[in-house]
Amino acid sequence: MLKLGKISHYIRPSFWLFLLVAALLWYGDKLGGRYTTEVTVPIEIRNDFSSKLWIEQPLGEVKCRVEGNGGKLMAYKMRLGDRAVIPMSQLTIVPVAGSGRQFRVDERSLTGALAVAVNDLRIHEILDTALMISVSPVEIRRMPVRSRIEVGTAQQYKPVGAVAFRPDSVDVRGPKALLDTMEAIFTRPRRYQDVKGTVAGRIDLEQREGVLLSDKQVDYRAEVVPFTQHTLKLPVRVDNLPESLQATIVPSRVTVVVNVPLRDYERIREERLHACVDYDRVREDPSGKCAVRIDSLPAGTEVMRIDPQFVEPFFTKR
Repeated sequence: MLKLGKISHYIRPSFWLFLLVAALLWYGDKLGGRYTTEVTVPIEIRNDFSSKLWIEQPLGEVKCRVEGNGGKLMAYKMRLGDRAVIPMSQLTIVPVAGSGRQFRVDERSLTGALAVAVNDLRIHEILDTALMISVSPVEIRRMPVRSRIEVGTAQQYKPVGAVAFRPDSVDVRGPKALLDTMEAIFTRPRRYQDVKGTVAGRIDLEQREGVLLSDKQVDYRAEVVPFTQHTLKLPVRVDNLPESLQATIVPSRVTVVVNVPLRDYERIREERLHACVDYDRVREDPSGKCAVRIDSLPAGTEVMRIDPQFVEPFFTKR
């Protein structure tokens, strides 16, 4: 009797190759058929604006009896199947007695939601009839949009005001404890250089983990105009001065250097602008000195320097 090693010596390598191909074809044909079996389906219950509660642990898995393609079933058997994403609003949940945050997912609603989320399998039965989730109350707050857009201008150009957004605020939905730590929603960073005109577009908002936003993008606009520098000599006046008093200010005039948009240059006149100090502020400061501010500046005009920055008012009765 010949031994196995001697038999293989007389068989050509091509035989083994054809045998392997035949086995693969047979196995592939079997995987192409439809079968019914038990598999574990990974799920993610996703918070949305329609649900009244906020799920704290969105990832889980459900054991089901399903029908499907053999290849797909094998993937789920090997824990390689796609995760089923289910909106929270599609589920019916029932509170667990004695627990304020534990809820049981209704089997019928979970079956329907899985049938939509896993379209490559037919769900016959959910075997985990007591799927539990933890939730917390949620709030919706309106928060302003803050800019992370940097607008670098070319020489002799400057932005007029801050970057404007539309909408300039969005609804933020999430757990109260998390919302208490937030004051605004920021845009994604974006940087411009050597800008010589208005820039506008649409930008994504930064999505903070644990909350939902009513808008994921906003429109923005940043106006950039050419400017020039102008120097003015302005008299200083006292605001809120009682009628029974008169003021003497030392010095009585200050030098003001401003950057003004060219379109507004004709509006920058000494008789139209005022250097001011406030009587109440002077009384509160024990030094008797007060910082000078400039009123009635056109939008986009920037004060570069006031010399001197502080003046000293003296008050006498009329």
